[in-house]
Amino acid sequence: MIRLLLIGTLAFGAATASAQENAQEPAPKGEQADTPPAITAGGDPLALIAAIYEAYEADRVNIDHVFSRRLQGLLDDDAKKTPEGDVGTIDWDVFVNGNNFEISKVKVALLAKSAVRARVRARFDNMKKPQEITFDLVLEDGAWRIDEVSSTRKGERWTMSKILGGAPDAFPDRKE
Repeated sequence: MIRLLLIGTLAFGAATASAQENAQEPAPKGEQADTPPAITAGGDPLALIAAIYEAYEADRVNIDHVFSRRLQGLLDDDAKKTPEGDVGTIDWDVFVNGNNFEISKVKVALLAKSAVRARVRARFDNMKKPQEITFDLVLEDGAWRIDEVSSTRKGERWTMSKILGGAPDAFPDRKE
């Protein structure tokens, strides 16, 4: 199933607090929950990224509290500057590198890890087109959180924090 998902839905917490609470309660026996369980930052950087893509593959995406304070601050600043009804500077879903998704062939790999930093790469097909997204994670308050998201596919490179900050090299492959 193809669905339109924008980063605003994921990053800006469109679900209300009560929906988030209900999402974590099991559905009554024999019924499927309307809202998928929330994916939150956790103790293993590879497991966090793998869980995000498993949710996309299952078409049950509900991502909450996965960004670092730094990256969430940039998202929050962007949301404050965005007129009501608009989607913000990033108008696509950074996890799938598009607005629509049909995820397959997901491979997630730990590229580097120290006591407080990690780098994870996700390679997958979205709508049958190869994608490569790299995640830089930091350990904050005992949980791994995404501090940077970058598309590293040649010809389509971008860096999330640079886009949000208006950096001229946010899209290094664009010719202007």
